[in-house]
Amino acid sequence: MKYALGVDGGGSKTHALILDQDGQVRGFGSSGCGNHQEHGLGSAVAEIESAVRTAIEQSALTTQEIQVGCFCLAGADLKSDYQILIPAMEALNLAQTVIVKNDTLAALRASITRSWGVAVICGSGFNAAARSPDGREFVFPALGYISGDWGGGSQLSQEIIRLVMRAWDGRGEKTLLTSLVLNSLGSPSEEVLLERLYKDEIPYRRLLQLVPLLFQAAEAGDVPSQKIVVQIGEEVAVTANALIKRLSMQSLDVEVGLAGGVFKDKDHLLIDTVTQKIHQVAPKAIMRRTQYEPVIGAALLGLENAGVTVDEEFYQRLNETLPVKLKYQNLDDKPVQENVIQKGSASNIMEEQNGN
Repeated sequence: MKYALGVDGGGSKTHALILDQDGQVRGFGSSGCGNHQEHGLGSAVAEIESAVRTAIEQSALTTQEIQVGCFCLAGADLKSDYQILIPAMEALNLAQTVIVKNDTLAALRASITRSWGVAVICGSGFNAAARSPDGREFVFPALGYISGDWGGGSQLSQEIIRLVMRAWDGRGEKTLLTSLVLNSLGSPSEEVLLERLYKDEIPYRRLLQLVPLLFQAAEAGDVPSQKIVVQIGEEVAVTANALIKRLSMQSLDVEVGLAGGVFKDKDHLLIDTVTQKIHQVAPKAIMRRTQYEPVIGAALLGLENAGVTVDEEFYQRLNETLPVKLKYQNLDDKPVQENVIQKGSASNIMEEQNGN
């Protein structure tokens, strides 16, 4: 029997999962921040080891029985990061073979049904990764503005505030976001909100919670909100298309995984925009929302490295034994959008933005 350890080490939590070659979950553990850029390498290593030890204890296995450990870590961005992370993970002696990858590749594998494809992650931040059928991989640096990124929750919350303020001072269109944002943040007026923001009185996490309001307003027909949603969709598509072209997958039925909190609201305008733009480059592309937490992707990468083929029976066993908290609710494994764009949704708004 072959076993693989998957680790998803992020800024807020670390997950560790042990799977066997049949798809059965053998052990799971969780701990705190596994990103060495946040609190230092020592702290990250300690959290990672804690999560893994818990998973191993549940599995009743020894580290010598685990063929591959795939550590997908936030903060594994540049060559200099790998130069310290690879030796650190190998020194833990948690598996016979140790692989270190960026955490985006775990999200990629968790978002698609096979070993190759593209994923765009739009959560509090923005990132994307791709893997070709022949095994070539590419991950964007995801260092924010300096690496050309736009579209994560941090920037979207700023865009939301910007729309509200410009509607208030007359530079922008009136928007439903005004009442939604003021009510959400408990501010009686735009002026009071502005002062609170200026004095840093509103926590960062609280501002991130404004993002669903953007999609709520867009669904209600708010034009300023719809324009931003279309802009997000175009950025997601531009990013996915860049990866598809880089790895020469334009003619393939490439799966494009849409991961992160921004995609959980099932906004039709967003998905229409993404699908329409990607199909201009890759007509056979299939859009999918992620079904699982990224740690499942890390474990799948480990098993595939050990020569295990992941098929339908594997996924059936996985779904039977997977902890509920590791599978996203109210989602199915069907494509999120057919290869048809309904006239009057994304198309009309994009034409309006382009002045057509």
